[in-house]
Amino acid sequence: MSFREKTAWIAVLTTLAVWGYYFFAVWSGIEARALDGAALWTLFLISMGITVVLMVGLNLIAARRRLSDFGRAPDELERQMEAGAARVSKTLFEWIVMGIALVCVIWGRDIAAAFPSDPVGSFAIIVANGLLLAGVATNVLGEAIIIVRFRVIG
Repeated sequence: MSFREKTAWIAVLTTLAVWGYYFFAVWSGIEARALDGAALWTLFLISMGITVVLMVGLNLIAARRRLSDFGRAPDELERQMEAGAARVSKTLFEWIVMGIALVCVIWGRDIAAAFPSDPVGSFAIIVANGLLLAGVATNVLGEAIIIVRFRVIG
């Protein structure tokens, strides 16, 4: 398994574990109609910290076996794989962001009305987390495409 494939696996599994919990907590708050911005901000910072520590640590462990691969420039095949994955994931991200903007225009008042204690703050939290989810999901998709391409050729 190439080092790039290992880093893709590390990114996918770490992201799904850490951010899956984060978005579960956000969704639970939305369902309960009680979003606590301060608690979600703290959970966001904790999730970001855990992600960084896990990714750096696991990548260092993965590189330990093959130090020559660590920091090596990608070869032509890896560049093509990453370009193809980025083309798909970035385009999808752009479409999702436009969809979120459209949803804000169409259902913004309904979403805000569902949270009478803080309609504007809750709406902002939902939009921000929707954008964050779009970014996380499309990056996981990009890494998954790279994994599949490595599996197909190797």
